[in-house]
Amino acid sequence: MPEEIFALIDINNCYVSCERVFNPSLNGKPVVVLSNNDGCVVSRSNEAKALKIGMAVPWHEVKKEALRAGVQVFSSNYALYADMSRRFFMILEQHFNPDDLEPYSIDECFIRLSSYNGLFNLEDYCRDLIKTIQQGLGLPCCLGIGHSKTQAKLANHFAKSHHGFKGLCNLTAMDFCSIESLMMETPVSEVWGIGRKISKKLDSYNIRSSYDLTFANEHHLAKQFSVLIARTIRELKGQSCIALDDPDIPSKQILSSRSFAQPLTDKEIIKQAVIFHVNRAHGRLSKQQQLCAALHVSLYEKIPYPPYKKSISHAVGLEYATDDLLSLNHACLHQIDVLFKENIQYVKVSVMFSALHEKKTHTYDLWQPLAKIQQRDQLMHTLSKMKIRYGADCIQTGYSSAEQTWKMKQEHRSPRYTTCWKELLSVG
Repeated sequence: MPEEIFALIDINNCYVSCERVFNPSLNGKPVVVLSNNDGCVVSRSNEAKALKIGMAVPWHEVKKEALRAGVQVFSSNYALYADMSRRFFMILEQHFNPDDLEPYSIDECFIRLSSYNGLFNLEDYCRDLIKTIQQGLGLPCCLGIGHSKTQAKLANHFAKSHHGFKGLCNLTAMDFCSIESLMMETPVSEVWGIGRKISKKLDSYNIRSSYDLTFANEHHLAKQFSVLIARTIRELKGQSCIALDDPDIPSKQILSSRSFAQPLTDKEIIKQAVIFHVNRAHGRLSKQQQLCAALHVSLYEKIPYPPYKKSISHAVGLEYATDDLLSLNHACLHQIDVLFKENIQYVKVSVMFSALHEKKTHTYDLWQPLAKIQQRDQLMHTLSKMKIRYGADCIQTGYSSAEQTWKMKQEHRSPRYTTCWKELLSVG
């Protein structure tokens, strides 16, 4: 059996890099991108990191000093980032079999390289991939290679933090002394799955670097923490314990949720937000070819103490599993009637589809309205074709786009250069 080899490729400072593709004047300048409602910093250029602007720090805490230092600030432009991510994964699929790819986030992907080893030089092939993404999309990437997913993740960190690797670190071709030297200078918190909280506990065991963790007693730590840390130790040693996930496995739950730009007390405006989230969740439900049999709707009240919001939820089982947008929409709006209270400020709403079934294997019983189900199936098929042809926003369900006070604050959003005709980049 061939030795397992994995790679992890990701886009450097993804959101900032996407902004720079269409605005080259940002190159070399400190840039930050903010989270929903312009709340926290979620992406920073290297220049912004040099100014000690932390990740996830509330923007209002650093805004004054950052603007004084010339930091360029942007709201999250999810339409742009999602489209650039789609193009990024398209290039990966041109270089590798889709079965050997596991998207890990919008800008990260694990790659199983085992079957490619011996066909060509892996390092050269991966450097060509990085070059292709840079030339085709303008996005800088780093790539790490290891005998396990945890090693590949750590190698990716080395590729980012050590300029001598020129964007690619291959632990499978490196001598043990060099690997040990790198691991000794790498905090244990950088190891995939460890994080800051566990690293603080590990410090009491004198485990402070990734090297210390690699040669720790996995059986003892498993008793003190969990079996997951024992698996991490074996992965650090190069023993593959975490296989690639199958991207075709459908979700068990589908959630759509977002905070409001400002607290709301109007039930009709909250219902507009609910319809928006039902549409988002329904899009994923349709893409996965699933049916939904249960709904969960949550409203979050504003409270004066941390975490500053309190959720109230209601779940309901549907008469039959369905992907009918109109039925799902009606059921969710009814939950708002149940949950909503007058004179309460609400700051967030979430919609979750659960008890999901694969549509192709689902069987309806004789007591269900089959004629209506078939009619709605045809309607949903027509709706899907319209959205494919004319765009996801070509037709909406039951709310006016003129009343969108519930939508999140995006005071610094750049144009949606690749997905909106009115905002296409103009040259000259």
